[in-house]
Amino acid sequence: MPANRGDDILDAALELLATGGLQAVTTTALARVARCSKDTLYVLFENRDAILAALVGRQASQLNTALQESSNEGSPLDQLTLICTLLLKLLTSPASLAINRAALGDASGDLSRILITAGKERSAPKIMSAIEALNIKGIINTPDPFDAYRTLYGLLIGDRQILALHNAYGPAEDAETIAGRAVERLIKLYAPNPGKS
Repeated sequence: MPANRGDDILDAALELLATGGLQAVTTTALARVARCSKDTLYVLFENRDAILAALVGRQASQLNTALQESSNEGSPLDQLTLICTLLLKLLTSPASLAINRAALGDASGDLSRILITAGKERSAPKIMSAIEALNIKGIINTPDPFDAYRTLYGLLIGDRQILALHNAYGPAEDAETIAGRAVERLIKLYAPNPGKS
């Protein structure tokens, strides 16, 4: 069995999600698009939820790998800006949008739970660690990194992902510019001495 057969199946799942939503992701369709047998599907994945979890996990891993590779590069500000740039690109990427659209159309909420568990819950702690690094350096002052994370997320994402989900997102600026501005605003909001300029 080819080593990349699992990725072929995940690629097939993503294609089906993008073109037909969650209801299109059946074992028959997966086997057809991935050009494998159903037996192969079940050898590699326990069930459809396992395939979807692996697909979301693969998306999150791309972000987390990039975060790990950049963890020792540049200043804490540079690192957080890079993290935000990567996050914005991920959340507005075609693959992410296809998965999120399918989740929104899933009345059971199963895919949404997978998205939160395999996606956000894996990435958020890394982002909060970067925020805590700013706190330790005295660049910001926050007793609650989670609160600062939520603020940063709002500054960075705003309505961009919602607009992208509705095919109405055409950024006038690149992701790095947007990320840099979000980090600058975070620093102003959590400045150690907010009364001083």
